[in-house]
Amino acid sequence: MKAIRALLLSAIVSACADSMTAPGPSTPPGPVTATVSYCAGLEPLWVAFQDGDGAWTRALPTVSDGMTAFQFTFASNRSAIATAAAGGQGITDLHVLYGSPAELEAEGDVSPRFCTSAATKTLLGTVAGLDTNEIAFIRVAGSAAQAFIVPGNPGDFTLPVVPPGPLDLLATRATHTAGEALITRMLLRRGIDLPDGATLPVLDFRSDEAFAPAVAKVSITGADVDGAFSSTRLRTSNLDAQVSLNSVPTGEATRPYTALPLERLLPGDLQVLTASTSGGGTVPGSARGAILYFRAPTDRTLTLGPHIIPPTFSTVATTPYLRLRARFTPQSDYDRATSIAYQEGATTIVAVSMTAAYAGANAAGYELIIPDLSQVAGFDPAWALRPAEELRWGASRIGGTIGLGIAPVVSDGATQRTAFVDGTLTPQ
Repeated sequence: MKAIRALLLSAIVSACADSMTAPGPSTPPGPVTATVSYCAGLEPLWVAFQDGDGAWTRALPTVSDGMTAFQFTFASNRSAIATAAAGGQGITDLHVLYGSPAELEAEGDVSPRFCTSAATKTLLGTVAGLDTNEIAFIRVAGSAAQAFIVPGNPGDFTLPVVPPGPLDLLATRATHTAGEALITRMLLRRGIDLPDGATLPVLDFRSDEAFAPAVAKVSITGADVDGAFSSTRLRTSNLDAQVSLNSVPTGEATRPYTALPLERLLPGDLQVLTASTSGGGTVPGSARGAILYFRAPTDRTLTLGPHIIPPTFSTVATTPYLRLRARFTPQSDYDRATSIAYQEGATTIVAVSMTAAYAGANAAGYELIIPDLSQVAGFDPAWALRPAEELRWGASRIGGTIGLGIAPVVSDGATQRTAFVDGTLTPQ
């Protein structure tokens, strides 16, 4: 079930734009053109669009300036996109998103976080100011460009896969205390832009450049929050990096969190406080999360939403391939988008997502149906489900004030709630 959980959570986050706007009329004032763009190499194998309840139509790509785009003009404010992609080990992913034309554009992927240039570089460095029981984390740009210094290491490190251009660097020193890594000092360097193979000036946690972290408390509320994790991140114009490790899961509703002091932030910088539960609790297969964007590290509260009410399933058709319907009960905490994914065997995944804007204009609400795409040019039936004794499924719901998508616009005080549940079913 790990594969379906990871794919579904990724798909729903990347598939939906800001869907808190009220559903528009069935026919907008004029034709609306949606352009779904991808960085080179990230585009799907096949794309099709649906205008209202009309026929599905394949869209062919256009390539310009290193981007691959799929475009369609809609007469209705109810639209959909279907994409098929292939991964390693023969895995295929057929994903359908129902939303407004503007929301479909978020199905693309042009975020610098994922469109890393092939011209990456490697930076070298040394950490000083560590005692024998202390460790250090060094992070630049994305998750791949990081290093970890353990006790006994001479302090030398390598930062691989560093993208070009100016970047910020965050280094933290931590001491092992009661099974946790307690952060004691930080270093934040801005605008680093060195050539491949260059050596950074020494990161010395005993120098004047280093500073103490800010510590405040977070209270995690909601039903069944025992064993919740919490962590913090820092987002600048040149960095998106974890500040603290995930806390040890605990039944304590209130626990400390570590962040950067407000005076160390520049305008536009944001910190991110997260809390999550995964597995266990009273609902097997359930996971929930809450996110809060903030600047000042003060005492905060994160509220987890309720567990997802599992959908009810029914079979729409078994030919030319298996098509299923998943009906969801409205849950006000998850007022952004809903998704369902099915996994058949080890290689076939089919997912359907719907935004709140579309659901509000849909008489059946969140009724997610796998459409019949068999007559669309270029569609490969191998991407679809076949009648089977058992399928794995995972459902995801999202709410809050954050506009969704690969790179949503966020601000101080923005929140997001997520929930996931999975299981198995035998189609009837």
